Amino acid sequence: MAMTLLRALGGPILLLLLALSPGGPAAAQSLFQGGGGSPLLQPARGPLAGQGGRLFEAAAPMPFVQPRALALGDRDGLAARRQRWFDPLPGRGYRPPPAREIRAEAAWLAAHPPQDFSRESALMCLAVSIYHEARNQPRQGQAAVASVILTRAADPLRWGRTPCTVVVPVQFSYLTPARRFAPIRNRRAWIEAVEIAAQVLMAGPDPRLRGADHYHATYVDPVWNKDMDLVQRIADHIFWRSRPGRS
Repeated sequence: MAMTLLRALGGPILLLLLALSPGGPAAAQSLFQGGGGSPLLQPARGPLAGQGGRLFEAAAPMPFVQPRALALGDRDGLAARRQRWFDPLPGRGYRPPPAREIRAEAAWLAAHPPQDFSRESALMCLAVSIYHEARNQPRQGQAAVASVILTRAADPLRWGRTPCTVVVPVQFSYLTPARRFAPIRNRRAWIEAVEIAAQVLMAGPDPRLRGADHYHATYVDPVWNKDMDLVQRIADHIFWRSRPGRS
C-alpha cells in the first residue's frame, strides 16, 4: 500500500523538487516572465511613470552626475549642419548618454528641484529651461524648446558645446546675470519638465523641427527673425531656423 502510494506521488514530488532547485523552472520564470526578479526590471510606477509607460522610478537614490555637462556629438558647425537639414535623419550625429543613467538621474531630479546650477548636468539644464520657458505649453511645445537647445549645442563655436553652456543669461531671459533662476514651485509642471527633458535627451533634436535654433512668443516680433526661415508655430511659440552662412 505504501509503495503504491509512493509510486503515485513520485511524479509530482519530482516536479516539486525540480521547481525548488536553483536552476529549476521557477527560477527561469522569475527572470524572464516578471516573477521575483530584480527590482530594476520591474515596470515603472508612480507619478514619474508618465502615460502608458514608464520612464523612470520615483524612489531612486541620488545618482552620480558628471562634474561637467554632457558634450554632444554633432560638431560639424552651422553651415554643414544646415546643408543636411533635408536629410531624413538630421540628428544622426547625436550620441545620447546611456538611457539607464538618464532615468536614474531623472527620478532623483524630479523629487529634488534644483535651486541653482551648482550641480548642473545636461538633463538638469534642459529641465530647468523647459520649466521656466514653456511649462504653460503643451508637451510638444515643451519638447521643442529642449530640441532647440540640443540643436544649438551641435554648433559649439556659435553657442556652446553642451546644453548647459548653451543655457546662459545672454541666450535665455529667465536667468539672471549671476545665472540664477526663480524658485521651482509648481511640482507637477516640474515633474513633467524632467520627464520631457529625459525623453528629448535620449532621442536627440526633433527632425520635425528641421534644425530650428530660435523661438519666441507669438506676441512679440523680434528683429532677428528677419534673416531666418520660419519652421512652425507650436501653441504660443514660433520656431525659426538660421540660414546657412549666418553667424
